[in-house]
Amino acid sequence: MNKFYYFKVAFLSISSGLFVGIFIYGLFDIDFSNSEAILKLLLKSLAIGIITGLVLGILNIFLNILAKKTQKTYQ
Repeated sequence: MNKFYYFKVAFLSISSGLFVGIFIYGLFDIDFSNSEAILKLLLKSLAIGIITGLVLGILNIFLNILAKKTQKTYQ
């Protein structure tokens, strides 16, 4: 497995979960007749999901690679 696999697994699961969770949670607070508020909520949840997914995906790359290197030295 290469480094991109570790990034992809973390990025897709975190980003999609946060996007859907924040969007549904925000739907309870807004007025559905205001399309600007729905668009703003959609963009906000998308941005938060992508940024958090990127950060955690990059961390997952380095932590899994580091775990493999230390595991090889102990065997």
